[in-house]
Amino acid sequence: MICGQQDACVTVPFNVGESPEQLTDALTSTLAGLKDVSELICLTDLKGGTPFNTLVMLKQNHSGMEIVTGVNVPMLLQLFIQREQLSLTELVSSVIEAGVDGIYRYEMPTENEDEEF
Repeated sequence: MICGQQDACVTVPFNVGESPEQLTDALTSTLAGLKDVSELICLTDLKGGTPFNTLVMLKQNHSGMEIVTGVNVPMLLQLFIQREQLSLTELVSSVIEAGVDGIYRYEMPTENEDEEF
């Protein structure tokens, strides 16, 4: 919604009850269907989770694959906005920085402070 429809972007669901083997098959099939996998960023939710572990295994056959985990919305926005301007290495660094910077704890301002966002 914020960045509009994205080209060259696919998702691979991993639903409750599916096995790691089913996810491996789905990811392998998705990778085989992509036009260019020489530079690829794969995003996952949790380090050590099944999607992350499966991608680590598949990376052995895809040297241009980067895996980033712990994904949040600021990371996705950064990726979509900058993916055509930066090299793969620069983009991964920028995405990770956006993820860290996107974490914020709101505290009510005191009488002498103004809110800053």
